[in-house]
Amino acid sequence: MLNPQLDSLTKMPIDKEAVLVLFYNDLRIDDNATLAKAAMLAQENHRQLLLVYADALADGIGQAHKDQAYDFDRIGDARQQFLSESLFDLNESLQRLGNRLLHLTPHTSSAPLDTFTQLCQLIEQQQVTDICVSQTADYNQNQAYGFLQRKYPQVRWHEQVTNTLFASLPMEELPKSFTQFRKQVESDHDLLNAETDVVISPAPKSLPPMPDNLINGTADNHSLFFNEHHLDVQLPSEFKGGETNAISHLNNYFNSDAPSTYKTTRNALDDWTHSTKFSAWLANGTLSVKVLLNRLRHYEREVVANESTYWIWFELLWREYFYWYAMTHQQKLFWFKGIAEQSPTTEFDKERLEQWKEGTTPYPIINACMNQLKQTGYMSNRGRQIVASCFIHELGLDWRYGATHFEQYLIDYDVASNWGNWQYLAGVGADPRGCRQFNLAKQTQQYDPSGSFIHKWQGDNTDDYVLSSP
Repeated sequence: MLNPQLDSLTKMPIDKEAVLVLFYNDLRIDDNATLAKAAMLAQENHRQLLLVYADALADGIGQAHKDQAYDFDRIGDARQQFLSESLFDLNESLQRLGNRLLHLTPHTSSAPLDTFTQLCQLIEQQQVTDICVSQTADYNQNQAYGFLQRKYPQVRWHEQVTNTLFASLPMEELPKSFTQFRKQVESDHDLLNAETDVVISPAPKSLPPMPDNLINGTADNHSLFFNEHHLDVQLPSEFKGGETNAISHLNNYFNSDAPSTYKTTRNALDDWTHSTKFSAWLANGTLSVKVLLNRLRHYEREVVANESTYWIWFELLWREYFYWYAMTHQQKLFWFKGIAEQSPTTEFDKERLEQWKEGTTPYPIINACMNQLKQTGYMSNRGRQIVASCFIHELGLDWRYGATHFEQYLIDYDVASNWGNWQYLAGVGADPRGCRQFNLAKQTQQYDPSGSFIHKWQGDNTDDYVLSSP
């Protein structure tokens, strides 16, 4: 069975072979070595260029969430909106360079097949000779890449590093704790204080065109082109997806005083300026971590270098650690016992799980954080630690269900950081101290003493909530 959008392409002559870029967490033009590599291959070999984003690619091989506790029907509205904005901005940039984005979406009336099958049809019908991807720590996505390589052994595969500070693990083996990792990196690779900027890949000045039979095809063929996904309701959000908005936020942040006070404000539950907010753009690759690091270093040289600016670097190292953690442990990232030898004592309880998800637990601070997540797709780092601790300790639930709920809703979802952090808090990951529990009353008193956050996000479902002293 063929996708009707692709079926008509078989009836059109193909006079040139093609190079294909499969975008994933690299939705940008600047510092994108994958796009640069593909453009060079197409130009040097007189081939055309296919630029593709495929939703839920791993679903087509039965791999998505295979080792996870449960699945979800669709990602949350805020996360979908942020992704759609990011793809829209990418497509605008690609069109300015002479090409455009193809967007494969699964199981619709016009595209009844999963996106993996659609991609295979595209590879065959467009005579693809080379596929270019960015390295990813996403185990399921890598399984899909492996299937493609085995299915098309004649197609040359090119993998570039676009998501990390280091091209490979910067040591012989991954340390068991973040502290060991940080100390070794700072000893052997002091990127924060290096004399020269981290080298980035320049954006292409132009791109080879897409195949003629797509440009001149029917309306069905043109439906393969990216179209902005319109939600029933456009959610108000300070997070706007896309490389253009990422760079705008980067400039605004480092043109302010916020970097110099980051360490003292980063634990606030609900203020835009109190933390860097780079995570969403870093997660889908609309912002390069190397570009961010260079800008941080410029700030330290030109404005101030203090404990707060160092702490931004510190958080980037956490991101780096979890990336290599996921690359090292692969499917163990989703195992109930994680990388530990013993399983935790938590369990599945549908009623308590639904209370946590819906913000109806006996704990107002938890309810407020969960309501914030559901409405905005975002939660502060402090909030994530508090709700995860409650999930594991007070509610006694299987941590994987919490991790998957975050995967569904977080606009800054990153497989390595999300699952690695949940393992860390559940005591089955990279933490020599074992399971960590937060005192909810103490956390509430420290981070929401007036009850304003709980009141704003209806954590107690009353209009006159005032936090009483413990």
